[in-house]
Amino acid sequence: MPPPSPILEQNDNLTLGTVQSQIQKGMSQAEVLSVLGSPNIVTKGSKGNEVWTYDKIGSSQSAVASSTYGARTLGQGIWVFLFGGVSSKSSANATTESKSLTVIITFDENNNVSIINYQSLKY
Repeated sequence: MPPPSPILEQNDNLTLGTVQSQIQKGMSQAEVLSVLGSPNIVTKGSKGNEVWTYDKIGSSQSAVASSTYGARTLGQGIWVFLFGGVSSKSSANATTESKSLTVIITFDENNNVSIINYQSLKY
């Protein structure tokens, strides 16, 4: 079985930093493919030129749980101090973060990058 295509593997390279640092005006379509992989959407612009749209959406979840157990102290009352008892406290916190990156690359009549637009959202 042949190894996977390098272009397919590079779809994970779609980050805002990659777009800002590696995609430049004048690049060929082949160069864009080698950096970002295949676009999600390919359309034709009003002048017949190609417009490539990359769309990436992701989310991450994190959870924090903490528990505190304490020994008997006089501050808990004399009966607890003398006859036993343990204090405890627990809490949990979960957060979800979603991210979205849309990149629109417009090519000129020679199939070179002419316009780069992007939008990055975190919510």
